[in-house]
Amino acid sequence: MNEITKDTQDKSARIIGSAFEAFRLYGVKRVSMADIAQGAGMSRAALYLHFRNKEDIFASLVANYFAQAAEVMEAELAAASTPTEALRAAFRAKVAPPYDQLLESPHGPELLDAKANVNAETIAAGNARLVSVFARWVATGRADGTLSVSTIGDGDEETARVILAAVHGVIEGARSYAGLLDDLDRLALLMGRALAA
Repeated sequence: MNEITKDTQDKSARIIGSAFEAFRLYGVKRVSMADIAQGAGMSRAALYLHFRNKEDIFASLVANYFAQAAEVMEAELAAASTPTEALRAAFRAKVAPPYDQLLESPHGPELLDAKANVNAETIAAGNARLVSVFARWVATGRADGTLSVSTIGDGDEETARVILAAVHGVIEGARSYAGLLDDLDRLALLMGRALAA
């Protein structure tokens, strides 16, 4: 990797980190590009070399979240020895820190309602990536005999969509981070038992 690309990546990461902290503390609407630039240790003009506006920054933050969550979830699903353990680890990876900071923030509802702050394509692409992760896990489990999805249906992608939709339902009902983790563990237990061969 050349130094220009690495420098650009480092600056983008600083900007996204600064934006996350500012959004968490003050909400998307109240944060300005100047606030983000100051937190990233750069001028506002330099910030505009990397991002068009704060909506662009927020979209990058959401896209990065999905990419990291998908990578960790896939690893967790592959490493676990039982369906329940696999789902528990994957569900927890989806809401891993700093998700807890968002949930506990007074601006959490605004931040977690990404549809209000990010274009629909970014959300759809992120969710499609997570569905693909679960679909590959289901397909592998069907092939090696560790999963039985005949009671749910034969489509791995459809099964994956139902799994992700259930996770989203639990997340939407969360009142605290600890409660969210407990409820996701319950969901993993229910689904793990249903999917076990």
